[in-house]
Formats: sequence, structure tokens, C-alpha cells
Amino acid sequence: MVGVMVSVAGCGGATEDAPVAESATSSVVATPLAAKPWDPCTIPDSAVEAAGLDVGSKSANLFGEAPISTDWMTCIWTDPDPGSWYFLGMFSGFHSLDDLRGNDRFGQFSKVDDLGGYQFLRADRPAGRSCGMAFEVEKGLVYFVLDTMGSEEPQGDPCVEIMRIAGSLRSSLPPAAN
Repeated sequence: MVGVMVSVAGCGGATEDAPVAESATSSVVATPLAAKPWDPCTIPDSAVEAAGLDVGSKSANLFGEAPISTDWMTCIWTDPDPGSWYFLGMFSGFHSLDDLRGNDRFGQFSKVDDLGGYQFLRADRPAGRSCGMAFEVEKGLVYFVLDTMGSEEPQGDPCVEIMRIAGSLRSSLPPAAN
């Protein structure tokens, strides 16, 4: 599972966090940049539970203190079944849908009008074992990836499951981009 999440988070290169300093004589006022993207782990537990995820499994990463990525805020949950067949990773970053589409780990994007997002598949996973959903939000992109755990057999269609989860959690995400 660790290798799966590392490969999922690898969308995008390094971004500069510090603005370029203005000279002391400049009259331009720089607008401060948000230090971090929206944190998906701030979704209320009640919404996570209503989406059918195990609130107690919430983790900001899989590596102790080390972040999965410096470009993305992450949160991971499993399904509540004692035999958990999948985990859901949610990623939020100052990126665009075009950035995600440009990542060769993802493909087969299709618009989901009733959710206002885009469904996609992971190119590095066998058919029927993973599915994703992306939403353009005011300050970037939020995307979900549902993956089957290790050698567990899927107990359903990952794309049907992610549509259900995304539909349930959509109102907990930042506002849609204009």
C-alpha cells in the first residue's frame, strides 16, 4: 500500500513557496500566498462516516511524520468492513486538472456532470482495481483515488464506489472553481 500511495501522490514538480522579494523602493504590495492547500483531513468525521468510510482509520500519510508529497495535502481512510478491501486517498494541491491529466500515471478522464468533476483511472493498476475522481476548486484541485488493498479481491466496482463516496463528500470540499 505504501508504494501505491507514493506513486499516486507524484503529480507535479516542486513549487516555489516563497514569493520573490520586492526592492525596498517598490510601491507594489505583494498578496501573501496561502502556505498550504486545503487539508482534506479537516472534513468532519460525521461526513466521512456518512460516506461509508472508517473514521478511525484516518491518516494524513502512511509514513509517520514524513509527508507523502510536498505538493499535496493528503488524507487516507479505509472502508469500515473488518476485511477492508479498499482505501481512499484524498489529495489537495495548488494544481490544475491539466496537471493531473499531464501525469502519465492517470488516464481515461471523463466528465461527470452531475458531480461537477472528472472520473479517471490509474494507468499503473490493473482494470477493476482502482478509480479516481477530481474536482477543480477555488484554489487548485482536489482528487480522490480508491485502490484495492494489496492482493484483496475487489468486493465491488471501484468506480461505482468512488462515485458514491465523492457524491457524499462533495459538499465538504472547498467551493468549485468558477
